[in-house]
Amino acid sequence: MSDLALARALLRLYKLAMIAGRPGVTDHLLHALEELARSEPACEPILDQAYLWGLGARVGVAQPRMPGSGTQ
Repeated sequence: MSDLALARALLRLYKLAMIAGRPGVTDHLLHALEELARSEPACEPILDQAYLWGLGARVGVAQPRMPGSGTQ
């Protein structure tokens, strides 16, 4: 699995954990994305997406629905 594929998978898990209201899990996943972006600059845009998703969730902005999640 490439670093980019791993970052995308972590982002998906991060979003699911955010939707599920699991802050401890989201913290660990965000840390993993930060470490990955530190070693692979191509992953930085994915980390940026996670930051934006997290900020939107904290201020109550509606997030786009994830395919297959059944929630918004």
